[in-house]
Amino acid sequence: MCTSITYQTEDNVRMLARTMDFSFQLGAKPIYIPKNYHFATLAGQSGFTGREAFLGAGANVGGYIFADGLNAAGFSMAALYFSENAKYADEADPDKTNLESADLVAWGLSQASSVADFIDRFKKVVIVNQENRFLKIVVPLHWVLADKSGVSKVLEITASGVHYYDNQVGVMTNSPAYGWHMENLRRYNHLQPQDHADRQYGSFKSISDGPGYGALGLPGDYSSVSRFIRAAFLRNYIGKTTGGEAGAKAVFHLLNAFDIPKGVKIQANGESDYTQYKCVMDLTNSAYYFQLYEQFGPAKYALDAHLLASDQVVELDKATA
Repeated sequence: MCTSITYQTEDNVRMLARTMDFSFQLGAKPIYIPKNYHFATLAGQSGFTGREAFLGAGANVGGYIFADGLNAAGFSMAALYFSENAKYADEADPDKTNLESADLVAWGLSQASSVADFIDRFKKVVIVNQENRFLKIVVPLHWVLADKSGVSKVLEITASGVHYYDNQVGVMTNSPAYGWHMENLRRYNHLQPQDHADRQYGSFKSISDGPGYGALGLPGDYSSVSRFIRAAFLRNYIGKTTGGEAGAKAVFHLLNAFDIPKGVKIQANGESDYTQYKCVMDLTNSAYYFQLYEQFGPAKYALDAHLLASDQVVELDKATA
């Protein structure tokens, strides 16, 4: 379970952010992948070779897989769980690049320079029902795409085909599908950051007990449906900032509203979902901010000339930030 948010500062710094909420320990950390790196995939014999260098949250599980990241061209992606809705091809297509769902972030970041470029290149890709070697299931995912021009879309692959949605409110969570979330948002038009006016009931004047009642009814639970509404409201009304670092701080304040402590969200199998990490991707300044559950604050990693000069994979950690 995850929450994603896009953000733009007053001086047009564009960002994509997310929480990674999961019970199974993913072991993700910031990893740099150079140009021309070759990825093998269980879904296709040939795999794929990257065109772009990128930096994101990944893990080496007999091969690198990524949940999010940004590349040197200013394109970014994040994968979010999409249970009961994702539907992929039953068979590989010999005329296309065949991927499992968990391969798509690495493929997109290594291939595309923008959202439009991703959409064009993805026409030659098929996602197949291939079990992930790490999680031992076909991972049901949908994806948020964003680039430094400010374009953002949600990609969902369902029984009815491949669908792209304009990310109109700049947020995404998990199931149900994006269209359902947007319809549900209509039910919360009463929410506002200002207090409501006092009301007169006959001879009685009703006065609120204090500030904050404009957001009365804002969902506070950890369900995907409630997180979507909460994210749309908070993102819409958060104060404006200027500059990359100020913008990143503002976004981390937003993400804190979706932080899940261990022990408060228990699955049927007894395992606890919690926020394993939070990240903010600054697409304008090529910066990646990453904070693990155990850390007090985020570390900043720059996709700069020094890192881009490397032709080797670089696994980063807080000590090297």
